[in-house]
Amino acid sequence: MQLFDACMGMSWITRAGRKADQHADAVPFRVGRDGQANFAAMNQAAANIYQRLGSEPRQMKGKSVWELFPDLKGTLVERELRQVIEDHTQISYEFFYPKDQHWYETKGYPASPGAILVFRDITPRKTAAHS
Repeated sequence: MQLFDACMGMSWITRAGRKADQHADAVPFRVGRDGQANFAAMNQAAANIYQRLGSEPRQMKGKSVWELFPDLKGTLVERELRQVIEDHTQISYEFFYPKDQHWYETKGYPASPGAILVFRDITPRKTAAHS
């Protein structure tokens, strides 16, 4: 997939091209030898979210999402991420992350290797819908 290739060739935290920019927060993953989802690249908007969660984006490169966010294991997030990586199918879901009390909409696209996840903070929309 062209977007993934572009991200892999860029510096660690940069804009991931026009397609990703229209989606605010793009987090490409690559699959490591052990089948784990490892961070490959991210844009500045995604880095800002991870900093808000207490992570240092530059130290995340190459690490497994499950190592960095063990609380996501066994959740919808893990099931969907494994589906896009292992089954090479597109995914789309919403989830609430208790750690930062935010709602996220996530779309995943198979890429070689791994997947590209495009996520957005939809907390304002969810809050307005419940008001």
